[in-house]
Amino acid sequence: MAQARAGRGAVLVGAGQVRNKPGLDRPCDPQEPAQLMATAVERAIEDAGVPQLRQQADLIATIAPLTVRYPDAPAAVARFLDTPPRAGFEAVPGGDSPCTLLNAVANRIEEGEVRIALVTGAEALHGRSRARKEGIELDWTPSDASKKLMGEQRPITNPIEMRHGIFAPIQIYPLFENALRAHAGRSIEQHQRFVSEFMARYSEVAARNPLSWFPGPRSAEEIRSVGPDNRWVYFPYTKLMNAMIQVDQGAALVVMSEAEADRLEIPAHKRVAFLGGAKAVDAWTATERVDFVSSPAYRAAAKRALEIAGTDPAQVDAFDLYSCFPSAVELAAAELGISLDDPRGLTLTGGLAHHGGPGNDYTLHSLANAFAFARGTSRTAYVSGLGMSMTKHAVSVLSSDPERIAAAGRRSEELELAPELVTGPELVEQPDGPGTVETYTVEFDREGAPVRGIVVVRLDAGGRTVAQVEPRPDPFARLLEAEGVGRRGRASAGGDQPNRFALE
Repeated sequence: MAQARAGRGAVLVGAGQVRNKPGLDRPCDPQEPAQLMATAVERAIEDAGVPQLRQQADLIATIAPLTVRYPDAPAAVARFLDTPPRAGFEAVPGGDSPCTLLNAVANRIEEGEVRIALVTGAEALHGRSRARKEGIELDWTPSDASKKLMGEQRPITNPIEMRHGIFAPIQIYPLFENALRAHAGRSIEQHQRFVSEFMARYSEVAARNPLSWFPGPRSAEEIRSVGPDNRWVYFPYTKLMNAMIQVDQGAALVVMSEAEADRLEIPAHKRVAFLGGAKAVDAWTATERVDFVSSPAYRAAAKRALEIAGTDPAQVDAFDLYSCFPSAVELAAAELGISLDDPRGLTLTGGLAHHGGPGNDYTLHSLANAFAFARGTSRTAYVSGLGMSMTKHAVSVLSSDPERIAAAGRRSEELELAPELVTGPELVEQPDGPGTVETYTVEFDREGAPVRGIVVVRLDAGGRTVAQVEPRPDPFARLLEAEGVGRRGRASAGGDQPNRFALE
């Protein structure tokens, strides 16, 4: 593996995290994302032990927040840091963006374009919601489209999905989960136990994490049992299996070249090297994929990142796999070839349902925890992020092992997959004929009643379509009480309204 040019490889030298939760950290005091980012940056600089980094950093790179759309988020962070504006850019939205951002920064450092970077992100959705309820007027920066996005953004779903009620991750990831269950050959009851057991392990990590939004552990039984405090949301996910986005959390990293770390006399034991990274993209929307049980893009990104890093899954000491929903973890582990009960664990953070999922910023917390895990230990950590409809995959590998650092490529690559890997069956907007349920989900209201059944159907005549079942007890029961994947039926066109699928 070719080594990065002398003195140019990127190292992480500081990390900081912040949680602003009323009752745990302070009274209700909502702070906008840029302020939380600045606090996380200050903690990261303090962790690095070099106060002058506040002035000497030549780049601020941010994760796009959902709470406030800043015209220039890096400049907003600089204002809260009380430092002059400097070069900056912002990653497009998506849970992959922290790894994507770190990878881009590492490349710029390796190429000599950047010396010292502050990488940060935060969300304040809980604070904004709490302020509205309590009549607190917020003097936050007015929203506007970002002028510094790194890349372009597209809608998360396509027209046929939106017409049938699929417009956000909360509806999309259950489609993967039901397909994965059928593919594994588990009954619904068996699979709910399977999912809740590995999610409970995530919860145990979150309970040990002093900055988790939910500091108490949750048992597997608690996660899978349906009740007033854990209702069905979209089958097969209970509320406790869903990412918790209503949080106020932020994180930051200080990243610099080896040469700068030497100049600033940062001790070797306080540094963690960026070994390598990669990014790849599956079909953009769920129904455009080849199938719902694999991820060619994740497999490619993981393989290439580890190749550049000069290592493999067996040599990694800890993983932090993105965990917005259980299906994301299951697919990542399968593509890596590791077990969900791997003794090394699959998270250093606790998961978006238990640690809290601050929008696109969660994986920056994962990277901060991976940095802390590897620092001063000669250990290697693997972190992956995921964005959109199980679409965008980014991987970063970090280590403090001198031998691995010497052998690593110290750079990141963006991969382009062969069309046949990311091109699924033709989508049929107005179907008319028999077919088989490929996957599905059922939406529940807040009182626990099923209200909508959404099916993805492979048509006998060819192609794939999306439809809804009749909103009646019998079709709902047939999808909820026994395996719905593989059921036969007939699809009929809905015009501007949803297509219908009549189960046999």
